[in-house]
Amino acid sequence: MYFMHYVHNLKCLLSQYTSCLTCIQYYKIHTGGSKMNLQKNVLIVDADIRQREVICQTLDGEGLNLIVTGNMYQAFHQIEHMKMDILIAPLKAERIDGFALLEAGTRHHPDAGIIFITAPNVLETDTGIRAMLSHEGTYFIPKPINPTHLRVLLNKTLQNQRLTFENRQLRSQIDEKEGLCRLTGNSPQLIQIRELITQIAPTKATVMIYGARGTGKELVARAIHHRSLRQGALIAFNCATLNENLAESELFGHERGAFSGAYNQRKGRFELAHGGTLFLDEVSQLSLSNQSRLLRVLEEREFERVGGSKTIQVNVRIICATNHDLEAACSKREFLPDLYDRLNVVSVNLPELQQRIEDIPLLVKDFLEEFSRENNKTLRTLTPEAVRSLMKYDWPGNVRELKNCIEGLVVMSTQETLQLTDLPERILKASGGIDSTISYAPTLHQNQSIENESQQFDVSIGMTLEEINKEVLRATLEYTDNNKAKAAKILDISRRTIQRKSKEYGLCDD
Repeated sequence: MYFMHYVHNLKCLLSQYTSCLTCIQYYKIHTGGSKMNLQKNVLIVDADIRQREVICQTLDGEGLNLIVTGNMYQAFHQIEHMKMDILIAPLKAERIDGFALLEAGTRHHPDAGIIFITAPNVLETDTGIRAMLSHEGTYFIPKPINPTHLRVLLNKTLQNQRLTFENRQLRSQIDEKEGLCRLTGNSPQLIQIRELITQIAPTKATVMIYGARGTGKELVARAIHHRSLRQGALIAFNCATLNENLAESELFGHERGAFSGAYNQRKGRFELAHGGTLFLDEVSQLSLSNQSRLLRVLEEREFERVGGSKTIQVNVRIICATNHDLEAACSKREFLPDLYDRLNVVSVNLPELQQRIEDIPLLVKDFLEEFSRENNKTLRTLTPEAVRSLMKYDWPGNVRELKNCIEGLVVMSTQETLQLTDLPERILKASGGIDSTISYAPTLHQNQSIENESQQFDVSIGMTLEEINKEVLRATLEYTDNNKAKAAKILDISRRTIQRKSKEYGLCDD
C-alpha cells in the first residue's frame, strides 16, 4: 500500500516536472527573446501529458508563445500574471475545471479566445453546455484531438481577434468624427463633460443626459458609445414621435398577426441594439405602460415582442435624454419613480450655449469647414465683427441653431469672407448689429437723380442703431414725399418692409 502511494506521488511530481519542462521548452522555442510581445500567448491547461504533447506538436511552428501547465494553481497564476490571448483546456477532466478557467480567463482577458476539449458527442448529449458558455469566441473540439480541426479552430480564434482589433481601430477613427472631437469647445463646462464621458464610457452604467433642445444630447450619447467597449451598434429612438402602441412595437418588436397590419415579424430597437447601446431621447414622453416594460428590461434584461410569448434576452446599454424635470414628473405621477432611479445612475448635465459663449468662435470655425466642404465651396470665413455679433446673441436653439445658421450662411454665400451684414436679421437686432432691413444711406440706382443734393440726416454720436435706422427712413420718406415705392427702391428693400418699419417707428400718415 505504501509502495502504491509512493508511486502515485511520484507520478504527480513527474507530471508537474514534465509540465514545467514543456512550458520552458516551448517558451524558449517560440518567444524569440524580445519578440515575445509581438506573439500570441496560448495557455494550455491539461493534466493528460499525451494530450498536451499532441496540442504542442500541432501548434509547433505557428509562431505562438505556448505556456503549458498540468494543474489549476499554475493555470490561475498564469492567467492573473500574463497576457493570455488563447486558452486551450478540457471542459471537464480530473483536477481541471474548465468553467472556473473560463470565468477567470474572461475576467482578466475579455478578448481571449477559448478552445475547450470535450468528451466525444458531449455537445449532442449535453445541450445545456452551449447555453452556459455564452462567451463569444468559445469553440469546442472532441477527443481524440484532430490536429487539422485544432488548427482550424485556432485560425478562427486568431481571425476573430484580428477583426476585433481592426474594429477598435475603426472605432478610434469614427471617434474623431462622432466622438469627443465633435464636442467642440474649451470652456470649463465642456472640458468637464469630456472628462466625465471618458470616465463613464468603458463602464456598463446607465446614463441620463439632461439638456435643453439643441445642446447636443445625442452627440454626447454617441461619444459615450464610441468610447465604450461595446461591439454592437448605437440605436436611437425618439420617444416623443409615436403614440403608445406604435412606440411599444418600435421598441420591443412584434410577432406576425399581433395587430392589424402586422403581416410580418419585426424586431424592435432593443433587439437591434443587442451587444450595443440604445439611446432613448425624450424618455419622459413614454407612456406609463411602456415605462413599466422598460423598467422590466432594465431589471431582468429580457422582454417579449408584442403578441408573442417567447422571452428574449438582450445585452443592451441604455442611455436616455430629456429636457424635462423627471423628479417633478415623478411627483405628478407622470413618470415611474422606480424607473427614474434605474435610469439616473450617472447623469450628464449639458449647459446652454449662452452659458459657454467662449466656445462660439471654435464652433463657428468647425461648422464653416464642415459646410464649405459639403457644399463644394472654398473655405468660408467670418469677419471678427460678425463673430462678435454671434457671441452677443442668446441662441435659444443652442448649438443646433448656430449650426443651422452657419449652414445657411455658407449655402447663400458668394464671397469667401462673410460680413456682419450677411447675418440673419434676428441676430443683428438681438445683438445690436446693423439692421439688415434698413441701409445707412440711400442707394442710387441707374438713371435715378436726386434734385435736393443737400438732403441731410439728423444723425449724431450717441444715437442707438434703432434711432439711426428711424432717421434714415424718415429722411428718405421726406425726400420722396412719402412715396413708399420710391423709398423702397432707394433703400433697396421691399415696400412691405417700408410699411412695417414706418408703422413700427410711428412714421405713418394715418
